[in-house]
Amino acid sequence: MNHTSHSHAVRFLSSLLYFFSIFIFINAINFQHNPPSGWYRQSLPQNLPPINVLTFKDSLTGYAVTMLNSDNKSYVIRTTDGGDNWSFVLTDSSGRMFTDVEFLNAYTGFACTNWFAGTSRLYKTTDIGNSWTILNNPPTNPSYLDLNILSENEIWMTDDIAFDGGVFRTTDGGTTWQRKYYSLSFPADRIYMINSRIGFISNGDNVTSYLRKTTDAGESWTEIPNGDGWYNIIFQDSLIGWRALFQNDNFQKTTDGGLTWNTIIHAVSGGNPVLGATSFTVLGDTIWGINPSGAILFPNNQYRGVIFKSTDSGSHWGYQLPDTSFRMTFFKFCQFLGPEVGWAYSSVHTVTGGDSVTYPLTSVSNQSISLPSGFRLYQNYPNPFNPRTTIEYELDFSGDVLLKISDTQGKEVRTLVDSRQQSGKHKVEFDAAGLPSGIYFYSLYLEKSIVQTRKMILIR
Repeated sequence: MNHTSHSHAVRFLSSLLYFFSIFIFINAINFQHNPPSGWYRQSLPQNLPPINVLTFKDSLTGYAVTMLNSDNKSYVIRTTDGGDNWSFVLTDSSGRMFTDVEFLNAYTGFACTNWFAGTSRLYKTTDIGNSWTILNNPPTNPSYLDLNILSENEIWMTDDIAFDGGVFRTTDGGTTWQRKYYSLSFPADRIYMINSRIGFISNGDNVTSYLRKTTDAGESWTEIPNGDGWYNIIFQDSLIGWRALFQNDNFQKTTDGGLTWNTIIHAVSGGNPVLGATSFTVLGDTIWGINPSGAILFPNNQYRGVIFKSTDSGSHWGYQLPDTSFRMTFFKFCQFLGPEVGWAYSSVHTVTGGDSVTYPLTSVSNQSISLPSGFRLYQNYPNPFNPRTTIEYELDFSGDVLLKISDTQGKEVRTLVDSRQQSGKHKVEFDAAGLPSGIYFYSLYLEKSIVQTRKMILIR
């Protein structure tokens, strides 16, 4: 190529690149000022292990921690564009799994791991996750399960391991720790502090679950009658709060600081979307929530994930069906920062408030709308497990029974039962050999209709 033709080619390519850069820039502006209506799908990094915790601090910046992959690696990932793209900001390659991540503000956050090979980790960042420092552990070197960050100095955490576990608090940013609760019989795996003095603990997904409250910064704990463990709990102030329960996914509200709880909704199934909540956001009178069991069956045995919404503090409920090209079968996390900006993972996002809302129920306030009668699906034991666990269920009448295992993407990984069974109690063992660590769901079907789903955790 001679010099003249080369110059023409360079100018042509430069013009072409300039055109595309302007095109991309204009489309970025168009997306920002004319965002897609309803929900649209977002993708996580390829081959990413299942997410443990997801949190957004503003409409652009969010963080998530993952379970272990097949190479025993766990990750902290970050997005700076609302979840459209994600990058890896922290990796643990030692076999420890990240269990929680919390950010105080746009810059300062904490991430923690469980115990493995003799140690656990509590990390801190002050530069939006670009660099991380390791903080001191409590003297017992616990396995971090749940963090509650009140300030850079005051951190609460739970560990349900016998003898070494309990509830721990630091008021100097992790330099020193004090154990504020300990029980061999009733360990704590969840904590929610309203402020430095008032808070709650529970032992979560357990047949002997409890709810205990402190009003003196953990010096003493009072058991709440008829208390129960929670998936999620949020308080508006020292009196008004909501919680999503492990038992039947009930959704409850308190107006007296947690002394009594009123069931707003109980699970609804039998051909309807499954109400109840495991993850939710409260913004004034508006409540958004999801339930991994919440789905509507469409033709050809295709399930659609459901997002629930109330605009009157839970007296009336409707639902949205995110209409994306890849239709999710269920959602695990739900977070809204305002009436329009929210996420439901895996993995859709809205900046316009989502889709239209369908209201199938006139009112569910103060009602207990039961699951279909005739069966009981119990929590597996042990849970977490490695690699075997037992699942029990009870039938009041004979019928065609399916018991299936699926992963967090809705993919079926095992069928444990596919037969006609007589009434009575039934027990089946699930061997997870060959499956990676992570969250799995087991679903019970009667006469080819799903009636209940429960969560279990495989930890290698």
